[in-house]
Amino acid sequence: MTSEEKLWDSLKAEIEKETFELDSSLGSEIDELYENVRTNTKSPTLHDIQDLKANSKSPSLNAEAEAEELRIMLLGARGSGKSSSGNTILRYNIFNTDMQLSRVTQFCERASGNIYGRPVAIIDTPGLNKINQMEKEIIREIMKSVSLYKPGPHVFLLVQPVGNLTNEDKNMHKLIQNMFGKNVWNYTVVLFTHGDRLEGKMSNDVIASSDKDLRDFIRTCSGGFVFFNNKDAGNFEQVAKLLEKIDTMVAINGRSCYTKSFYPNSERKIREKQEKILEERQEEIARKERELEENYDDKDELERKKRELWREEDEYARRLAENPPRRKSLTAGLTRAPSSVTRSQIIL
Repeated sequence: MTSEEKLWDSLKAEIEKETFELDSSLGSEIDELYENVRTNTKSPTLHDIQDLKANSKSPSLNAEAEAEELRIMLLGARGSGKSSSGNTILRYNIFNTDMQLSRVTQFCERASGNIYGRPVAIIDTPGLNKINQMEKEIIREIMKSVSLYKPGPHVFLLVQPVGNLTNEDKNMHKLIQNMFGKNVWNYTVVLFTHGDRLEGKMSNDVIASSDKDLRDFIRTCSGGFVFFNNKDAGNFEQVAKLLEKIDTMVAINGRSCYTKSFYPNSERKIREKQEKILEERQEEIARKERELEENYDDKDELERKKRELWREEDEYARRLAENPPRRKSLTAGLTRAPSSVTRSQIIL
């Protein structure tokens, strides 16, 4: 390992350590750190590292970079509080939090908002619990919804209640790694729900007194952890702290998002085919969108119909990518429209 690489590793360790003790007063410093990290993913030079150290304390902000949409994907078990946390972040109730089995999140859903003038998109996902034979369907639902978070999420927000890791938690972590690849933890922040149970205790003290498995897992996640009390949704300080941690992690990752290059080989090939199919269908999709615009005057209804259309297109492209036609050419297959557009749970 070169001296530059050692210095970069040392800097990364320092930043990761600081994320456990961030105070809201450090917001400007974290934002500046986010602005000044290089946008490429190549190994930084010594000059890059020195610039990062010098600039991380600067109070100035770059408005153009701030305007880039921050894409956050929620992951976790059913009932962990994913949807409630998404609502708390966006400050309005957009995701369904009804705990009845028939009402919980069954499809990937996307909602957008502005936080301090910054565009943020939340992608809620179905719970990764093993419910009979539904696990494969849930995994496929998450993986196929390319259009919702293209070119990729900036952060995976792993939501779980306060407490030591259970065997089910550990199995879920393995499942997530199998789905997204081993680099997923470099883009992960752990969000503990039920923060009201801290009862005045410091969050670091709670983690320090937890079992070794939980502590080791948190160290694996580059973004560290935060506590959320979704019963106190008006407490925006917890959201500000989360965004600070995300910005620090994104800075460490060179401001990159989690692209298909990180996925396991088999999934990466499918996603490449799916994206190519969607690209080749752009003209046809645009035509269908124009038809919707002609038929729907209500803006909200129009946007819902467009989301339904894209959900149908994602499903069609995924199916073709997984099982390409043998006798007919792919081009011929692309000329056929999806069978029908069914109403989805996708939300703008």
